[in-house]
Amino acid sequence: MNTKQTNKLRAYQTVQAVLETHETVWQTLPAFANAVTEFADLLPEIQTLARTQLSREGLSQEKNYALAALGDAAFEVGAAIHAYAVTTQDYALEGRVDFSRSTIVMGRTASVLARTRDIHAVATEQLANLADYGITTAKLTAFKKKIDAYEASLSKPRHQIATSSAATLNLQTQFNAADAILNKRLDKLVFQFKAAAPEFVKAYQTARVIVDIPGSHKPAKPVTPTPESQPA
Repeated sequence: MNTKQTNKLRAYQTVQAVLETHETVWQTLPAFANAVTEFADLLPEIQTLARTQLSREGLSQEKNYALAALGDAAFEVGAAIHAYAVTTQDYALEGRVDFSRSTIVMGRTASVLARTRDIHAVATEQLANLADYGITTAKLTAFKKKIDAYEASLSKPRHQIATSSAATLNLQTQFNAADAILNKRLDKLVFQFKAAAPEFVKAYQTARVIVDIPGSHKPAKPVTPTPESQPA
């Protein structure tokens, strides 16, 4: 949500709190009560859509975490194979797994997956020779899960972009619906209670004021006054 929408939602919640406090007052007017119900139903929908918008950032963090975990696992296994290859003077094998930690996760995602899968394949082939180097079946299983987790994380952002875009459009629709209920129904009908429940009307009208909280701004730099010229 943008700043304006965030402020609106905060004001909606304030209105909702006032309505809940004075429920016994407005329940006597069916048209008002129906509008309150429709308005109340929109608030959780707006909050859900707002969370959907924010989830794209969370998925990006998930991808970064999956890549870091994969890089650690691949380097641990690859380094063990490298040590074994050096010990046995298997130069072909040594060259196949000669990667630094940063090199393993470098480049396009397809390259990262191909690189880590090859390290896993080599470790599987050489498993019988790698026990003394700390490589076990359980460790390879955990390594494979990290490869799969990283691959799965790649498709999520593309899907989430579409979902987030749809949520943004739907979010504005829900805000428009809430505004229509407030502006065209509740604001008009609340005057029915002015004589019998003036404290409710006053609380409602106060809650209807949307406080505009602007985004943060950098403070202006102080202006250094130009020194006045002194007479000779």
